[in-house]
Amino acid sequence: MNTPEQPLVSVVTPVYNGGDFLAACIESVLGQTYKNFEYIIVNNCSTDRSLEVALAYAKKDSRVHVHNNKKFVGVIENHNIAFSLISPGAKYCKVVSGDDLFFPIALRK
Repeated sequence: MNTPEQPLVSVVTPVYNGGDFLAACIESVLGQTYKNFEYIIVNNCSTDRSLEVALAYAKKDSRVHVHNNKKFVGVIENHNIAFSLISPGAKYCKVVSGDDLFFPIALRK
């Protein structure tokens, strides 16, 4: 539930062949002290394990949503696809690259 004290935050990760780092990235997002978020991962036709890793986390946590592009697109278009998937109720958005890590208080701050 969205409240003024805890607005919904959309976290997006557009990814292409980030399988070596993606699990650590996802873990750092899921480890946030702020809990009212959705996490959208957009796989850009990766040829590594990126999609498999993302789907495994989506099965374990209902906040994780995975979109798999039907065709490879450029970086900007992949980001735009991710932004288009954000919930209309989200007040904030944070982009996290597939090889980034989040401190546990990042969303709260």
